[in-house]
Amino acid sequence: MGERGWRDANDQVGAMSRGHIDILKWEAANQPPSTAAPAPGQPAAFRDLLRSALSNRPALFASIDLNTIERARADIAVVEFARDLELAWIDAIAARQALALATREVDIAGVAAELALRMVQVGNWGQDRLLREQLAQHEAGQALARARQADNSATEALIRWLGSWGENAAPTLPDSLPAPPLATPPEADLEARALRQHPQLSLSRYASEQAARGLSQRARDDWKQAVEAALGALAPDTDDPGHAGPRALTAPVLDRRHTVFSHDAERAARLDAEAHTLAVTIRSQVREAYHQYRLTHELALAAADAHRLARAAQEETLLRYNGMLKSTWDLLIAARARLASEAAAIMAQRDFWRAHAQLQAVLAGGNYTGADAVGSAGKSTNASAGGH
Repeated sequence: MGERGWRDANDQVGAMSRGHIDILKWEAANQPPSTAAPAPGQPAAFRDLLRSALSNRPALFASIDLNTIERARADIAVVEFARDLELAWIDAIAARQALALATREVDIAGVAAELALRMVQVGNWGQDRLLREQLAQHEAGQALARARQADNSATEALIRWLGSWGENAAPTLPDSLPAPPLATPPEADLEARALRQHPQLSLSRYASEQAARGLSQRARDDWKQAVEAALGALAPDTDDPGHAGPRALTAPVLDRRHTVFSHDAERAARLDAEAHTLAVTIRSQVREAYHQYRLTHELALAAADAHRLARAAQEETLLRYNGMLKSTWDLLIAARARLASEAAAIMAQRDFWRAHAQLQAVLAGGNYTGADAVGSAGKSTNASAGGH
């Protein structure tokens, strides 16, 4: 009675419109279509999206009468804008992929709940197992609602960065993010490359060199003595290093009444410090961005390998199912495991391409906004994307 009842339940589920036969059809397809309505036309290349977004932001255009410093700042602003637009573009693609996976998970959870109901009806299962499957179906529905919201939010953020308007404001997105490259560029010359390419560093160094030119050794020595005197006059800090309170520190004071130094020496020192600080910041940000880039690359490759193994495991389960060595439940479990691995791979790809965009921006002169940065769309888009 038990074995016959189990087979009867399987047969009844297989005859339904959302039975396990549908599962096999879904999983045979490489890229199931998203539930979101596709925008007309082919996906635009990112460079085309960037041109379109820049056309809506005349404040980012440079004029021919800008001096070199103003032009450098304008170039940096465009680099950082392009980075933030790319981050929004990456997030929108990943959110659309995650939505498609959440839709498939709801379908699988529905099949499992229906099969569990049939098992209870023929007396092979207890009510507790049915309730577990129904709870899983309910949770999958909630996850789908969250995925829809995430997709909507990511798309709207991209629209704001683009400055789009009208019925076709949302751009047509690629079906998926590209796979990460198998190898990453070496770190060896990235710092030197960033120092060479930074729009403002060469100007800062030139200003420092010009200010220092013509200073006598006496002027340099007088400035050095003034600095040492200012540092020596600081009150000693007697606080316990582990003390949580404020430290007893004040700003060093350059006392012109007791030390003699020229304004030219002070200006040269300040410009030299600015150039030095900028160079240190650039090198440090390149190292940090590259570390994040390498880490996300390793994680993305590992997630892709895990997805490949889950897919192979599902194919093996399908073969054994066809040979009547595995049950429909084994097939559903394998399908769920594959979806979970695919979701992890998509998020790992997203993180890698975000890190890639951050690294490219830093190398071009942009400021590194951190490993977990999401751009400033939520903060500044209302101000910068207006005008429509």
